[in-house]
Amino acid sequence: MKMRQEFTSKVFMVRPAHFGRNPETLETNSFQSKIMFNSQSEIAEKALSEFDAAVEKLKNAGIEVRVFEDTEIPVKPDAVFPNNWISTHPTGEIVIYPMLTAN
Repeated sequence: MKMRQEFTSKVFMVRPAHFGRNPETLETNSFQSKIMFNSQSEIAEKALSEFDAAVEKLKNAGIEVRVFEDTEIPVKPDAVFPNNWISTHPTGEIVIYPMLTAN
């Protein structure tokens, strides 16, 4: 399958070690309020399951996936969303997208 020019054939993803509620963004992130009924371990387990499934779907679609493992310390509840992620463009431009908080 030939990919159109505006789509990438390679991505990197961060497999989170401590995915869960981020106390620094709890008040401004409406998605976190929808998971309040789950325990931290349930949230982390579901996140890893969904992460692994997403990696497999991308690979099955012909996307090369490079998975980076999050570190245990420091705890980064949003590690799956890399801080300062980037996109590259055909013009050679690189765009940086910073997250709200440092953790």
